[in-house]
Amino acid sequence: MKYWLLILFFFILISLPFKGAAQMGAEEVVRHLREVQEKTKDFSADLYQEKKLSLLKEKIVSRGRIRFKKPDKVSIELFHPESSQMVFDGKTVLLYYKEEKIAERYSFHSNPVAEKYLLFSKDPFQEKLAEWKILEDRESFLVIEVVPKVKDPLFVRTRLRVSKKDWMAIGMEMVEKNGDTTSIRYSNLKVNTGLTDSDFEIHLPKDVKITEVK
Repeated sequence: MKYWLLILFFFILISLPFKGAAQMGAEEVVRHLREVQEKTKDFSADLYQEKKLSLLKEKIVSRGRIRFKKPDKVSIELFHPESSQMVFDGKTVLLYYKEEKIAERYSFHSNPVAEKYLLFSKDPFQEKLAEWKILEDRESFLVIEVVPKVKDPLFVRTRLRVSKKDWMAIGMEMVEKNGDTTSIRYSNLKVNTGLTDSDFEIHLPKDVKITEVK
């Protein structure tokens, strides 16, 4: 199984409209984040990912699309370098690798490790889960650093770039324990376009069976 795709999923969850941001301190920032969370019913965007691995000299570049619909539906489709799809329905993750014709389903409620990372990803600003601080406060954006407190974290540091125009994350940089770095940028971001449940379905070929992974 390609764990980097699940890692991408956890990273992207952090960039969804923030929840539980009451510890941010700056009342104006908290107010904007809460307003965005309340008003955002769905969003979609093109994504560009660069991954720097300690064992490779060249960066791995991926391009794709993300969709989100309240309360917890997520769809990620990658077109380059390999075609794959991933959907999350709040309880399970379904992964489909088109070229290999492999489909795998992971249940979060039966996997304590996955549940731990999902909890952190959905609400990283809880004091018991992470330390955070505003690194930059520019005219058009903020840079927020998040350092998890959980034991054996998937990544040791995350930096989010948040647009002051609409208070959405437009980019992020994540550092794993081994020093590998992943950067993601959003473009063509669209909010509240009326996404339906059918936008979060994977239509598998008849000859592809789903492997249940525990």
